[in-house]
Amino acid sequence: MIDGSHYVIAGVIAILAAVFGLLKRKKKGSTKKIVSPPNNEAADVALDAVQETFGQEVDRIKTATTGDSPADDLADLGNARKRR
Repeated sequence: MIDGSHYVIAGVIAILAAVFGLLKRKKKGSTKKIVSPPNNEAADVALDAVQETFGQEVDRIKTATTGDSPADDLADLGNARKRR
């Protein structure tokens, strides 16, 4: 049968579980830090190179479309790209 000591033990266990649960919840919330990624210089250089190349290609296409023979100029660009 259950006597008074069982109620006391159950109460102590419940209190300990509640205290540890609160401590664990606080610990999880306090460890979340927003850390910015490190500066990647190689990626920055590569991105700049890609953007510069893209700008040059766009300029070549604009020049080809505004010339005397846009169809021939664009065909030449396409053929040159195929050969690469």
